[in-house]
Amino acid sequence: RELNGNIFELIDKTEKFFLENMKTAAWSKGFRTVHKTEYPIKALKEAVINALVHRDYYEREYIMIRMFDDRVEILSPGGLLSPLTVEQLDNLTYIPKSRNKTLVDALMRRKLMDKRGTGILRMNNFMEEWGLPHPTFKENLGYFVIKFIGPYQGTIIKIPEELNERQKKAIGYLKEKKGMTRKDYERLNNVSKRTAIRDLNSMIAKGILKTSGTTDDKKYLICA
Repeated sequence: RELNGNIFELIDKTEKFFLENMKTAAWSKGFRTVHKTEYPIKALKEAVINALVHRDYYEREYIMIRMFDDRVEILSPGGLLSPLTVEQLDNLTYIPKSRNKTLVDALMRRKLMDKRGTGILRMNNFMEEWGLPHPTFKENLGYFVIKFIGPYQGTIIKIPEELNERQKKAIGYLKEKKGMTRKDYERLNNVSKRTAIRDLNSMIAKGILKTSGTTDDKKYLICA
């Protein structure tokens, strides 16, 4: 899918793209429903702004966004501007530099960027709030790559004691498969549709599972 427009339109379109393609968990809390996206949208938006502002516009390549089951990667043409290094970014010891100061000033006036050099710190903080690792950085084949590790990569899943044996068995299944349908649950536990729905809805209400997809192809996933 290709997104086009000016820099402000691209920021909005990319945010919409992420929200349309990320999994979202929902559970009840009191009298309201709480929603949580797979990744913090503010962290992804910050990375997109970083790519748009700091890319090398002399390169004819596009910014690329890759979404996988366990990670998101944002690739910006041009690599890091010397003398910046990946190690400095990881350690937050860098001195900010930009190829495109006019774009930086324009985005700061629109309050889409904060003080120069704070973007990585904010991404780290947003990921921490979600209980996810900090983003990682690397240079590869002329691109600067930011990788966000999702909730399914290296996540330790603790099985709550209050679950029944069928539900615990399903959690074990999900550790390996990363997703199951209602029919999978029925076959796994040799139970009726009614029992499967009751068990699965109970785990959703407890914030253990979330759903993805439409009614016809709904999958149950472990919440981060």
